[in-house]
Amino acid sequence: MIKTLIISFTSFLSLVVFGQTCNEVQTLSNNQKTSVNILIAQLDDALVKEAWFSVDSLSLLLQSAFGQEGGKPDSKETYYTLTATKQWLNLDEALVLSRKLIDKDSSIYRNLWQVAQGISPVYKQPHSIFFRSAAEIAGGLYQLAAVETDVTRKNNYISWANRALDTLATKQLPSGAYPFPDLRSTNDPTFTPIINHFFASVGKDSLQVLQNGWIIDDKNLGEFKFDAGVIANAYYIAYKSTGLTRYKENVLRIANYCYPLAMNSNYNYNTFASLALTHGYALTQNNEFLDRAESTLRYAVVPGQLASGRWVDGHNANSRYHNILIYNSTPTLLQLAKNSTSYDTLLSMVRKAVLNQLNYTASCGSATGFRWLVSAFNLDSTIFSPTEYLALKNLLGNYVQQSKINGKYLDIPSMGAYIELLNESKTAAISTHSPSEKIAVFPNPTQNIVTIRTPFPITQLTKFTITDIYGKSIELHSHITNNEFGNTIEINTEFISTGTYLISIEHATEKYIHQLHVLK
Repeated sequence: MIKTLIISFTSFLSLVVFGQTCNEVQTLSNNQKTSVNILIAQLDDALVKEAWFSVDSLSLLLQSAFGQEGGKPDSKETYYTLTATKQWLNLDEALVLSRKLIDKDSSIYRNLWQVAQGISPVYKQPHSIFFRSAAEIAGGLYQLAAVETDVTRKNNYISWANRALDTLATKQLPSGAYPFPDLRSTNDPTFTPIINHFFASVGKDSLQVLQNGWIIDDKNLGEFKFDAGVIANAYYIAYKSTGLTRYKENVLRIANYCYPLAMNSNYNYNTFASLALTHGYALTQNNEFLDRAESTLRYAVVPGQLASGRWVDGHNANSRYHNILIYNSTPTLLQLAKNSTSYDTLLSMVRKAVLNQLNYTASCGSATGFRWLVSAFNLDSTIFSPTEYLALKNLLGNYVQQSKINGKYLDIPSMGAYIELLNESKTAAISTHSPSEKIAVFPNPTQNIVTIRTPFPITQLTKFTITDIYGKSIELHSHITNNEFGNTIEINTEFISTGTYLISIEHATEKYIHQLHVLK
């Protein structure tokens, strides 16, 4: 039923342009493999030299070499039929679900600091899990804590996340990167061949890059970008949530590590670098970080995308990585000014990618989690047609309802991102309220002044408070104005510390809660 529902809400044109065939696997002939390998080597060289004209030209040749096989995943994907129930979980329902998720494996989250040492809860041995695993969970814990009403849980989540990230900080290399575990000791079926290939590619240098079970140098092949982006994102969330300067410093160390890195032909790797750089910009307003992030996406991600919205090579055409490409790219797009050189190009890239995954799910069933959908709702809704937007809204409802039923696609990072979405002002456009009932909070994040606009007189509010994540009320220094655009209140945040705060607004029977991020 879910397939019928989504297709009915999506225009025929979108289905044709952004369609993705089910059950296909990329299969290249020997001649194609030879051509592709030659072109990828040339593309990597052009990216290192930042020869942008050559990058675009070679990318077109690469797409031609893949031919009809371009955009197909490198292995057969498994599809899941989601429930037809499309109602979004509200905040209370999402909190209940997140608590069940935490309680199911509470010992893992309580001891997340051990994972941050590289010790897998499964294998219980050193260098048996990526450092990014602990970072992603820690970031989600902060997002859950921001709206958790149970004080004990809130404090536990923050304490667990703080200890994990403080432990993780001790593992950072002098370069700012994080080492990669030699998972061959666990016979990991996915990463053992990848690591073997890596050591074969570095040759005699393999003796220098492996120390005590950790790969400490990726020899500029881009392997470290993945962890760098994920960990920078976690520290960024941590800084927004706690205001602790050490977390800001960790973000900047990673951003400085990523800044000079060469781009390469693995498109999703490059988005992790752009993500770290974007967070570096958000915390410093250093345009060099944002310019580098923009260039990385424009020349090392966009050229690999087909007109269908999928990326050309089998690895990045896999739905898991397609998901990553969307949610890693979105933060940069949100920071760019609309008149930036590559803004329209990047917006088009993300839009095509979102619609491709939407229609693929409609045709085949879900093949990955829902963080790409959460990212889509952080974008300006006007880039989608009304039918496309409604289809996206319904699909996210299908996903979270399925998670509620049996835990499918449920994890701490996804739940944290969903709950944060529920509290952002942009969700007014997807609520049950009409457009005239929207409440806007801007700019967000802010430094010194935040404006809150409501559709009704401020004096008619029955409640207006701002609290920190621990529930402590913040003294407001505000100025109320009424103008032709609606009633607004300006709040001076100059004396409010860096962190995440909750704005609670009540009017008659309506209640609104929004997150406010203050960055200094």
